[in-house]
Amino acid sequence: MQETVEIQNQADWNALVEERHGHPLQLWQWGELKASTGPWTAHRIAVKEDGAIIGGAQILVRDLPWPFHAISYAPRGPFANDDAQLGKVADACAEWCKQHAASVSLKIDPAVESLNLSDSWVKGKYIMLAKTAAIDLTPDEDTILKNLHSKKARQYIRKAGRNGVVCRPAVEGDLDALLAIYHDTAANDNFPLHPDEYYRAAFDLFGDVGQLFVAEHEGRILSFLWNITSTNGTAFELWGGVNDEGKTLRANYLLKWTAILAAKEKGAVLYDLNGLLNDGISDFKMLFANEPTYWVGTYDKPLSHWYHLWNTALKIRARLHK
Repeated sequence: MQETVEIQNQADWNALVEERHGHPLQLWQWGELKASTGPWTAHRIAVKEDGAIIGGAQILVRDLPWPFHAISYAPRGPFANDDAQLGKVADACAEWCKQHAASVSLKIDPAVESLNLSDSWVKGKYIMLAKTAAIDLTPDEDTILKNLHSKKARQYIRKAGRNGVVCRPAVEGDLDALLAIYHDTAANDNFPLHPDEYYRAAFDLFGDVGQLFVAEHEGRILSFLWNITSTNGTAFELWGGVNDEGKTLRANYLLKWTAILAAKEKGAVLYDLNGLLNDGISDFKMLFANEPTYWVGTYDKPLSHWYHLWNTALKIRARLHK
């Protein structure tokens, strides 16, 4: 017999995620960030079979205009005791969304390389890229360094240290400086940002699951890297940037190496550099990984006869805003 239960306690939920090697975007703090800064409501759903939990998902629910009611998304979820159970966990979470949120669909994009879903699931428009770069953190430190794809990356990690670059955990007083770097990086590389308040909220909410580091030289912040990390699971790069002086001094190389080691020390077994495009940022990421990693991609489960109309409306809107 299968049932779903909504968990209301942060410690209980995060323990459930980490025991099952769930992705850090399934941690309570990520749901709180999305709920406190945008139109989402976070629900944490455990799936039980014969009284024992087999998996679950943090599900973000967003209200839609009439007559669509709502849409649901499990970022990098669901998770399960083992990958073979992901399909039944996904179906149970979808049924919860239909019954309790009146959702037109549930969107999922678990960080796994294979997935067996029931026939009712369809390929969906992605929110996060399926193609990424990842580093195995299970070997010792020397082996991880030796296994970095690029000899140049190893050289620049050492060079930054010789140049006097120092990396350290960020404090709240660093936020103005690092956000200024992020604005410049976004303008140079042409990607959108949230309002600054979003990142300040993240700093307040993440606590010990957030790993934010800065690289500095003679007291000047040159680069930052901000990860969210689950014990026994994954360190996931969220945001980062580097200024021109930081590029010259190779600060971003030493900073990434510092973040990799910190993730390993925390207990993460995988370091996910979060998405590859055909751009300079992706070229930099691939200096650290031997080959791309391909997750299964994004799937939708239609839960209402309004699903196809909603998808059509989204496609029309996307064409109009090109």
